[in-house]
Amino acid sequence: MHNLMLGPGKPLGTFEIGRSFSVGIGFIVAVLLVMAFAHQGFAADSGTIKGTVRAVAIGAAAAQSSFVPNAGLTLTNKATPNQPFTTATNATGEFIFENLPSGDYTLAVTANGLGKVSKEIKLEPGALLFLEIDLSATVNESVTIRDDEGLLSTSDTSTSNIVRTETLKNQPLRSDSFQSAIQLTPGAVRDGFGNNYLKGTRTGQSGYTVNGADITDPVTGNLAFDLPLEAASSVQIEENPYAANFGRFTGGVTNLQTKGGGDKFKISAARFFPTFHNIFSTKIDSFRPRLTFSGPVISQKVFFLQSFEYRFSRIFVPSQPKPDDNQVQEGMNSFTQIDWNINKSNVLKFNAAFFPNRLRNFGLDTFNPAQTTPNTKQRGMLFSVSEQSVFPKASFLSSEISYKTFDVDMFAKSKREFTVAPESDSGGYFADTHRQSERIQWQETYFSRPLNFHGAHSIKTGLEVYHTRVGGQLNYSSIFIRRLDNTLAQRIDFTTAKPLNYAYGEAVAFAQDRWVVSPTLTLDYGLRYDRDGITHSNNFAPRFSFLFQPFNNARTAIRGGVGIFYDRSLSSAGNSDPEPGDNVLDLTTELKHIPKRIVTNYALDGTTVIDGPRLFHMRVVKPLQTPRSVRWSLQVDRGITKNLTFRAGFLQRFTKNDLLIDPIIRTATTGTLLLSSSGRSRYTEFQSLLVYSGEKLGQWTSSYVFSSSKGDLNTADRYFTDTPEFVVHPNEYGRLPFDTPHRILFYGQLDLSKKYSVRLNPLFEVRSGFLFSKVNERLDFVGLRNAAGRFPTYLSLDLQVTKGVKLPFFHDKRARVGVVFLNTTNHFNPRDVQTNLTSPNFGKFYNSLGLALKAKFDIDF
Repeated sequence: MHNLMLGPGKPLGTFEIGRSFSVGIGFIVAVLLVMAFAHQGFAADSGTIKGTVRAVAIGAAAAQSSFVPNAGLTLTNKATPNQPFTTATNATGEFIFENLPSGDYTLAVTANGLGKVSKEIKLEPGALLFLEIDLSATVNESVTIRDDEGLLSTSDTSTSNIVRTETLKNQPLRSDSFQSAIQLTPGAVRDGFGNNYLKGTRTGQSGYTVNGADITDPVTGNLAFDLPLEAASSVQIEENPYAANFGRFTGGVTNLQTKGGGDKFKISAARFFPTFHNIFSTKIDSFRPRLTFSGPVISQKVFFLQSFEYRFSRIFVPSQPKPDDNQVQEGMNSFTQIDWNINKSNVLKFNAAFFPNRLRNFGLDTFNPAQTTPNTKQRGMLFSVSEQSVFPKASFLSSEISYKTFDVDMFAKSKREFTVAPESDSGGYFADTHRQSERIQWQETYFSRPLNFHGAHSIKTGLEVYHTRVGGQLNYSSIFIRRLDNTLAQRIDFTTAKPLNYAYGEAVAFAQDRWVVSPTLTLDYGLRYDRDGITHSNNFAPRFSFLFQPFNNARTAIRGGVGIFYDRSLSSAGNSDPEPGDNVLDLTTELKHIPKRIVTNYALDGTTVIDGPRLFHMRVVKPLQTPRSVRWSLQVDRGITKNLTFRAGFLQRFTKNDLLIDPIIRTATTGTLLLSSSGRSRYTEFQSLLVYSGEKLGQWTSSYVFSSSKGDLNTADRYFTDTPEFVVHPNEYGRLPFDTPHRILFYGQLDLSKKYSVRLNPLFEVRSGFLFSKVNERLDFVGLRNAAGRFPTYLSLDLQVTKGVKLPFFHDKRARVGVVFLNTTNHFNPRDVQTNLTSPNFGKFYNSLGLALKAKFDIDF
């Protein structure tokens, strides 16, 4: 039994996180009062229904239809039939209902001279539905309902990319996982090893949630969760999340909404045929069978969904000799969801996920052969229970509590000394790490119908509490850095560290008002409070965004926003022992849980000591602060034709208080590694987007992003990680290593033959190559960092061709079979470069993944 604690030795109820927490208590009390008297709020799993109303003449082509302004819409929840939601279409025939509880609804639409249409709608938790409503002077009315998707929205003040599971299945992506949706987002870059950099930030600076529950690794901030693709409903990547309920990030937020069962039993199977490395090979490239069951436990009352996935995949490194030329990942993902409709007013949802994983030859590349790479084991699970209560006046409360664990073990294959050399490393990996983490998250959010005061108001309110505990052990062996002639240039030894054992608590409260001033103007403004349990800071973040549609005769939308955002502090920097009597995690004492470095430099003969041995102590520069960013953006969407829309946008973000590590030489035998929150960075982005959506040609998206990413380079995540940097260099400010000034992305879907169900999905990407630096024999940087050049321009054309086929012996059941071509043009896209100036191969690029073919076979019963 785990006691919910905000700090070692203090239960949750005491809220003793620091002297300044009284300020936070006052704010939380204020938010609770707002919730009690205003009865307003938002939650992560609230639903949205939006769409358009059009007038269609009988016998006319769809292109001759026109949008209907001022059409009346009435949405009635069957749980509260006496409290309907009402709205009207704007000048371009668009409408939106936000912050809706899940349940059964009736939508009625009326317009003068165009009759009336009524439609039954079932809204799942967190669902985003898009309705196309056609009205005519006769009884030819119709309503088309589909899941919302894409980058365009004419009703939101901020922008997001909504990617449905079906799109992830259809696009030719290397990884069958929901994280691949990030790759389809402008301003996001993925490297050859699967790391995502969203809006010019590091991998650990974005947020990831499943149904609102945080699924990041508490130590690194990276994504620590996976589940079968069939269990996902949609993935929403928030590009500019100005709403106050979003926090603990710098770049963006990715939220996965899962789907549950229904009143019909369904079985789906996918990828149960292995894919081979090439046509003439018997070596399996990947094998990812997925099996999903769903259906009713009690008809119209209790539903279940159970999904399993076995995952085996290889990442090949052509520059390494066979058979040790691949990194192998093997794991299993299991996801369970149970939905219980207790009554019309109460819905309960239970989720359970397990995701064990092991990886052989982690970090394999051109210069790290298999024997020097570690093997890793990861184990994780997630349990969450959420409940929705709808009240008589159509307000409702959403509550959720989740428990997540994530354990990582990393170990070397041998005890041989770990040697770093210009051409190739050797020996057994130096870092032997074992850590366990657990996190409990509790959320309360409140919803109600809009208030009417000079327009419609919806007030966000919510509370969240987190408790995190980390344990384990870090053991580092010596690193030997050798010259090209094999003489020793530098030796790095490590002291024995104490076991990890620390805990901390965090608290969140937010309030926000969405004010629809008129059909052409919507304002969002709010305030968020975060209590940081690592730095013991009380952080207040105001936010503001707007949507303005200035013209009545064209589809033009202007949106923008400005806000303050606080990132999560790197909890791995909190591996310190509290002093006797302390009640909270103390970062201002000596960091006793991280091994100290002892650095010795040698002369050209490899035996004469010319500097050291020097012991580096860790010291914290007071006070540590939470990483803080200020961002603003402005976008213009313009409908060129009925089916074609153009967007131009600008984003700028300034970040400060990033955690940095900087080495300081004190004496001949001592030094200091300073941990401070003096880091800063800057990101600028210009984005242009062109989206086509039509019945005949499908949906196509093309984008161009010009961006610049600069910042301090010695960020603490490079050293407080499972794979720390070999050498600690002096800090510099410059271009970040993942800076990519230019990126073009184009993807879509075309039904080549509806009769024969043949579908083509191309994905084309071209972008600037990543930056690299020059290093000398001791791995010290020569010249400015990230200024030695760039990798060659990355270019990849991927294609997926599938055909629907009928299954014999199964009535009306079909499968999709096909083939995926990755890097169809076989373009040279290297992932490694020789950066050591002493190597005769300096500047040479390696490790490109060439043309690959994969089979596809999906069945849905």
